[in-house]
Amino acid sequence: MKQWISQVAQNRGSKGGSAKCPVGLFKSKVKDSVVPLCEEHFPDDKAKNEWVVLFYNQKENADMKDFGNRLANDFGNDPPDMSKALKKPKKKRERLESLAEKYDVKVNLPSKGPFGMDALAKVGGVCCDCGEEAAAFCSTSLRQGEEDLKTPQAFWVAKGQRTLLKDVEFTAPQLFGRTVEKLGFSAQAKSEL
Repeated sequence: MKQWISQVAQNRGSKGGSAKCPVGLFKSKVKDSVVPLCEEHFPDDKAKNEWVVLFYNQKENADMKDFGNRLANDFGNDPPDMSKALKKPKKKRERLESLAEKYDVKVNLPSKGPFGMDALAKVGGVCCDCGEEAAAFCSTSLRQGEEDLKTPQAFWVAKGQRTLLKDVEFTAPQLFGRTVEKLGFSAQAKSEL
């Protein structure tokens, strides 16, 4: 009984899937908005959200903590145990418009929508140097054909399909721009068609 209670307390604020994964840089359930991911807990074809997944080494990419949290917060993700009084819900359309202005990214939104108050995309982090299982998962995930990619890398995950975000700098404006493109709201993508 005591073990069950402590497990429930540990998983508070979450459905518990990410509890299977090493937390890496994102240790705080009150401050960190990035969801720890691993092979056992990774977005699949049943996931209701699109994801930006950051693969990193905590020893080499210590700056990933601030960057990942900033990106997650910008996209509308909150830490699982954050006080509800501190959460600031925002409509998706307003969020896209304000981030487009903030990062000087051109967006092409429909006359109405997108609707809802959900996050634009979830942000997850895979710690590649947090044990043997994590290293093995990263090794297979970061292998593209004959090439072994180095961390950090970012993937777009939608309906279980992983797409490497190639040639993107690890800056909020660059990753926001690629996310807008993947969501289908990029002004550049529309004009190129």
